[in-house]
Amino acid sequence: MRAYVAFVSELALDAAPKSGNQRTLVMKFILYLADNPNTAGDFTERDQANRVLQVKVIGRFAITYWADHAVCEIKVTHIKSADKI
Repeated sequence: MRAYVAFVSELALDAAPKSGNQRTLVMKFILYLADNPNTAGDFTERDQANRVLQVKVIGRFAITYWADHAVCEIKVTHIKSADKI
């Protein structure tokens, strides 16, 4: 399998934990996604383009992402507190 690259939106990056264990957990998961692009979330949502988004709860944060297989990229669209989902 060709390696994927993870892209994190500016909006998601601004909402990500800035330091500590929670940041480590979130960033490790994003790197994991690049190596495992077919990782299913805990549940799915649909965006405005009707694209299926995966949502995975990691620590105290929910990470929303989708795999763009055509260009071998993981798109992380949102990172937010899991208690706000």
